[in-house]
Amino acid sequence: MASLSSVGVSGTGLDESVITKLVAIEKQPADALTTKNTTLQTKVSTWGKIQSAFSSLKDAANKLTQSEFWNGTTATSSNDTAVSVSTTSSAAASSYAVTVSQLAQGQMVATSAFASKTTAVGEGTLRIQLGTYVTDNSVAPPAVTFNAKAAASAVDIAIGPGDNTLEKIRDRINSSNAGITASIVNDASGSRLVMRGANGETNAFKVSVTENGAVPGLSALAYDGTTGGTSSMTRTQAAQNAKATINGLAVSSESNTLSDVVDGVTLTLKQATATPANITVAQDTASISKGVSDFISAYNNVVSTIRVQTLYDEASKTAGPLQGDSTARGLLSQMRNLITSDSTATASFSRLFDMGIVTNTDGTLKMTSSKFNDAMGTKLADMQKYFANSDDVVASKNGMGQRIKNLASQILDTNGAIANSTDGLKATIKRNTTKIDSINDRAGLYEARLRQQYTALDASYSKLSGLQSYVSAQLAALNKS
Repeated sequence: MASLSSVGVSGTGLDESVITKLVAIEKQPADALTTKNTTLQTKVSTWGKIQSAFSSLKDAANKLTQSEFWNGTTATSSNDTAVSVSTTSSAAASSYAVTVSQLAQGQMVATSAFASKTTAVGEGTLRIQLGTYVTDNSVAPPAVTFNAKAAASAVDIAIGPGDNTLEKIRDRINSSNAGITASIVNDASGSRLVMRGANGETNAFKVSVTENGAVPGLSALAYDGTTGGTSSMTRTQAAQNAKATINGLAVSSESNTLSDVVDGVTLTLKQATATPANITVAQDTASISKGVSDFISAYNNVVSTIRVQTLYDEASKTAGPLQGDSTARGLLSQMRNLITSDSTATASFSRLFDMGIVTNTDGTLKMTSSKFNDAMGTKLADMQKYFANSDDVVASKNGMGQRIKNLASQILDTNGAIANSTDGLKATIKRNTTKIDSINDRAGLYEARLRQQYTALDASYSKLSGLQSYVSAQLAALNKS
């Protein structure tokens, strides 16, 4: 009798591959569904690429509908090291001559030199008060008075035994929110405490001291710049406003950044000038051109993505994942029909072609820079209307940016074409996965039954083999006799 390879049950020779092949046949429908799911998953991923392309197009189109985009300005300075400039969309195209006579700065005072920053100064109370030093030149000699700042209250800083060194006093001043900052400067003579106020005339300050008679010395930090005032510290810099003229108009500011002098224009004063710095504010046409170019690129990406995914390549005999998909072809048709449609938003431009944007044979767009720049230079307001105009009554008067944005929004909606297609594919994948699990479960039960049957067959085979051996032995014995 021919011997079979072991099934691994009792080792008597039944062929294991028989079970494997029978179970594989049982699983063939699941394998087919798995292959189908792989194809469906590829389609889901493809729709994800298309969704991303439409999302980018929506963003690019939406940008063309914003007034800030069309009203953007750019500014230049003939002397950027002295006066720099920035603008917002509210700035008007114009030019300005800016002459800086002085920069804003804060009052600065310094103590006499101490041995080190850990030197004990004294104890008591520091009173810091912000205000303005006013000089009366009508008297001789000129008299200086101090006018306290109405919006700021005097701040008292107690200096006790644990706070009486130069560095501790510095820390106490900086944590007091008194409107000044303190630092320690080390020079050839030793360590000095330096106090500085914020920029501007009204941020000058005086420091009054009430000493603890038992631990004197704190009066070394007193400063009063009024006529007859007591000062132990030396003023190294006076508080002052920035002063400039803009087209002959005198301006004064506590800050070197002038943001409220010219609408939409911020001037940053950096140094005094002998001659005016010429500021030029102009329409930011470069950003407009780039924004429209970005829109064209985003549109072309949508067209190219759909074309590639629905294309059948004759050379390689391969089809895109969505080849023959009516929804994908419909989206492409919608986009092409819309982009080539006429608009009545403005009489100057009825089509993209009128401003130098042409449609290629493959449905993508291309900008003719010279024609576009000419249109932008002479009819920018009408170009804005062509892209950005919004009309809830007459649809044809909506700008192309509005129309593309609205269509992309519909397509990207949770109930839109992409979501419906993707949801349908995912539902099919889920059903197939359920079927695959069911088939595999049945195959597992089938395999168990086969092994049970083969085990029984293997046992019977073993008994028959033993009986054969016994009969053969008996026959041999009879033949000998």
